[in-house]
Amino acid sequence: MGLFSRRRRPEQTAGWQPPERPHCSCARHLDDGLLQTVLPFTTALAEDLGFEPAPVTVADLLGSGGLSVRPARSDEQVPDEPADLTWHLVADDDARVHYDDTDAGAAIDLDAALALQPGVDRVEWYDREVFLLAAPTLCADGVLACAALTLLDDRVRSTG
Repeated sequence: MGLFSRRRRPEQTAGWQPPERPHCSCARHLDDGLLQTVLPFTTALAEDLGFEPAPVTVADLLGSGGLSVRPARSDEQVPDEPADLTWHLVADDDARVHYDDTDAGAAIDLDAALALQPGVDRVEWYDREVFLLAAPTLCADGVLACAALTLLDDRVRSTG
């Protein structure tokens, strides 16, 4: 099912309901400061285009649907693994220009960087643009904040 798996402490989430503020454990939510933050592009993008693209903020990426989240469905669980995947995170082509993979020179892959975020217990790279997260105590806004902070992490981009 998943291409790669990044784990911490898996938890069973049968009957799980997405928490809402203030009943979540999110270290950060989407606030004005984070929403207005400009996301760095990969160095390869400017080289491919031949010019520096217009700046993109976290709010722009969310508004375009480049980052989106919804609760994971039961059919998205990994067979023979704990049914602990709670969130379905999409980082589509609009988000893809803000991170590289390790084979392209990044110090850390996006799924591994996501797994390091507080409250994220496990990450499955489900499809090219889809990540399934075991983050049962995070609300949707907190998951999106984790994704935005991960895209802001310089380690997910090649240094040259």
